[in-house]
Amino acid sequence: MDNLVEIKKGTVFCDSKMVADKFGYQHQYVKKVIQKITTEFNQIKGIHLDTLTPLNFIEEEREYRGQKFTVFLMDRPTFSALSMRFTGIKALEWQLRFNDAFYKMEQQLILEISNKKDALWVTQREQGKLVRLTAMDTVKDFVDYATSQGSENAKFYYKHITVACYKCLQLIQHKKPSLRDTLDTLELNQLMLAEVVAERSIRKHMLEGEHYKAIFVLVKQDLENFAKSLMIESKEIVKSRNK
Repeated sequence: MDNLVEIKKGTVFCDSKMVADKFGYQHQYVKKVIQKITTEFNQIKGIHLDTLTPLNFIEEEREYRGQKFTVFLMDRPTFSALSMRFTGIKALEWQLRFNDAFYKMEQQLILEISNKKDALWVTQREQGKLVRLTAMDTVKDFVDYATSQGSENAKFYYKHITVACYKCLQLIQHKKPSLRDTLDTLELNQLMLAEVVAERSIRKHMLEGEHYKAIFVLVKQDLENFAKSLMIESKEIVKSRNK
C-alpha cells in the first residue's frame, strides 16, 4: 500500500499532506478544497436527505522534524470527491494509486475480521505466537553473541531475522492490520515453520562458532532453501520468467 493510506479505528484514511505532496499542490490549498467540498456536500445532503454516502474527515495535529502542522484524514469517499477536482495525467496516476491502496488495505481489514471468527485460524495463530516467542529468545541470545564479537547494532537482528522470514515466503509486511492477522492458516503454518528454521539455524551456527555476520548470511540461505522446498520462488526468478 506504499504508505499512502493508514488505519484509524477500523477505517482506512489518507492524509491531506500526503495527497498534496503526491498530486503536486500546496497543502493549504488542498485543505481549503476539502473544506469547500464538505460544505457543498452538506448543502446537497439537505436536498437528497440520506441517500448519499457521507463525506467526513478527521482533523489531526502531526509533527515532522520538529515542526507541527494540521492534516485532514480522509476516508475513501472524501478522497474520491477531492481527487475529482484535480485533472491531468499526474492527477490520474495518483487517483489510481490511492484508490488501489484503499482497496488493498480494505481487503486486509476484511481478512483480519474474517480470520478472527475462524476457530481453526485462532488456534493456529496462538501456536504461531508460542513458536515466535521461542524464536525471539534465540535471537536474543544471538544479539548477545554478536555484541560479544564487537557488533554495535546487534539489536537490529530482531527486525532483520523477522524480515528474512517474511521475505523467503514472499510476504509483504505492514503494521496495520498486523501481517500475521491477515494470513490464512496455510501461510501461518509456513511462517511458523520458517521461524523454526531460523531459530534452529541460529543455534546450530552459534554452536559451530561462526562469526555473527556469517551466521546471518547462513540463516538467510537456510530460509531460502526452506522456501524452495515449499516451491516458493523469489521475485527475481518470477520476473525473469515473465520477461
